[in-house]
Amino acid sequence: MPRPLSAAQVQAVIDAAVLEKAPDHRDTRRWHVVSNSQLLAVIEPAYRGLTRHGWRWKLAGGTWAARPEANREKAAVVALGAWQRWATSSEEK
Repeated sequence: MPRPLSAAQVQAVIDAAVLEKAPDHRDTRRWHVVSNSQLLAVIEPAYRGLTRHGWRWKLAGGTWAARPEANREKAAVVALGAWQRWATSSEEK
């Protein structure tokens, strides 16, 4: 997807985004944030020791967020916000 996108284009992608189980969900418990068949972010359980400690996210092809979120829906919203900043930015990363 070319960058930077206009605000209207970004909003259309975000409005069409859905949270769905990843193909390997059975083994990894990962979820994907997908819009128009494009993977935007990955959400997975965050663990502290042997106990799940929230959900962490990463943009497709990026690094995992440092701070876990309380639930996967909140992690998806935070990830979409980060994707919005990335998609409207003109600087290369």
